[in-house]
Amino acid sequence: MRIAMPVWQDLVSPVFDVARTVLVADVDTVNGRTRAFESHAVDPARPATTLQNLGVDVLICSAISPPVEAALWMVGIEVVPDICGRPEEIVAAFLGGAEMLRRYRSPGSRRWHSRPGDRRDKEVAEPTPAPVDGGRR
Repeated sequence: MRIAMPVWQDLVSPVFDVARTVLVADVDTVNGRTRAFESHAVDPARPATTLQNLGVDVLICSAISPPVEAALWMVGIEVVPDICGRPEEIVAAFLGGAEMLRRYRSPGSRRWHSRPGDRRDKEVAEPTPAPVDGGRR
């Protein structure tokens, strides 16, 4: 498995859309070990094609725009957004599962839920339903 992360100053960069460099980890999923990290340039005009040509299976990033995220999904690359931290730690957490990866969620992330029963969890998990009658009374 190949996992890519946009990097800036040894951390996952804040926004994938403007990243110029990705760190690609070759991971042995059988034993959960990372074999190598390689740095690659990203063509900002064609990020999905760049990652596809690198053989990337998963992109882990902090923020990403909906059009770029959709383009990655269209070429078969799984996107794991709202993650920040050191790439080596994030790869280990990704391999450890969602609960481990949750520790690296970006501050203010609305895609991840807080602990069950937490007030913020309810705000995210239970949006106000749209009125059935279109709002007319």
